[in-house]
Amino acid sequence: MSHAAPASRPYFPQLDGVRAIAALMVMGFHFCQAKGIGGIAILGQTGVDLFFVLSGFLITTILLMAAPRDWHEIRTFYVRRTLRIFPLYYAYLIGASLLGPAVSGCFWVYLQNIFIASGARVIGPNHFWSLAVEEQFYLAWPFLVLFLPRRWLAGTLWTLVISAFFSRFLLLRMGLAPFYFTTSRMDGLAAGALLAVYYQRGVLPVWRGRLLAMAGVFALLMWLQWWKFHEQGNPWVQITKLSLGTGFYAAAVGYAVVCGPGSCQRLLSLPPMRFAGRISYGLYVFHPAVFAFVLARTPGWRTPVQLVLCLAAVLAVSLLSWYGMESPFLRLKDKLAPERARFPDAGVRAQAATGEA
Repeated sequence: MSHAAPASRPYFPQLDGVRAIAALMVMGFHFCQAKGIGGIAILGQTGVDLFFVLSGFLITTILLMAAPRDWHEIRTFYVRRTLRIFPLYYAYLIGASLLGPAVSGCFWVYLQNIFIASGARVIGPNHFWSLAVEEQFYLAWPFLVLFLPRRWLAGTLWTLVISAFFSRFLLLRMGLAPFYFTTSRMDGLAAGALLAVYYQRGVLPVWRGRLLAMAGVFALLMWLQWWKFHEQGNPWVQITKLSLGTGFYAAAVGYAVVCGPGSCQRLLSLPPMRFAGRISYGLYVFHPAVFAFVLARTPGWRTPVQLVLCLAAVLAVSLLSWYGMESPFLRLKDKLAPERARFPDAGVRAQAATGEA
């Protein structure tokens, strides 16, 4: 049973909270990694999967609100994405090159994930591999959504989800690292895009109970896999763990979108959560360097104290970045690429834009 999508889509403040959780997970993982803390802390690495699902949902929501084959929307999309991503990205690379060894050329053209996957030695912020995956996704995805017949979109996305699983198998056979490669990480972005398609069709709210149950099942499977196989280097774990993470986060994000008023939405919509989500790009970009700086100057200090210092320092740097550089560029969006209202779905488009996917 399907329901028509609502004429006026709501603003989803809880998605900023979801983005904040993803950033905290990744930061927690890298802090534990720097401190040599293993165990279940490795699951924080899956915060990247959550970022991918959320990005796929928000970006596709933006594109689905445009008229098919709208070239003006292509221009608007790329101008707004450029203003959001490039200033901080390239400012960081320039700063890193000035303060240390020159950053490898692949980082300047968003190809670092391919070099890292192949085992090549690169100089630069290795955690930027995920930004390369997203940027490569942005190169193709607007054209696919706007020029592919809408009735084919869901099937195409399911094909991408399934092909990512087999891509991981082939990459392992070729001696490449599937964790970093674009085709092997496409399922998270495609799953998020599927959520946007199903929400636009009005069927996602009907699946609220199923989404919650699916999230529980995938969470249990992820925990069982970690408990049984962690630190064993099992190649099948490399192939399947990303599928489990995608399934869990797709169900969780879908539920967050349609959960309605309640404790879940109130928690995710708390002002501190929403603000942390808003500055999450800076948190993601700066945290490894900031953590390394703080930990190098606090040897022998208690781990909880170091954690608080690391979080406070990265928050301070991210606030400087947000107010000093990111916000001024974001204000240029409506001057250089104003959005055109076409459909009564403006609420979701506003969420996608203000959430800064």
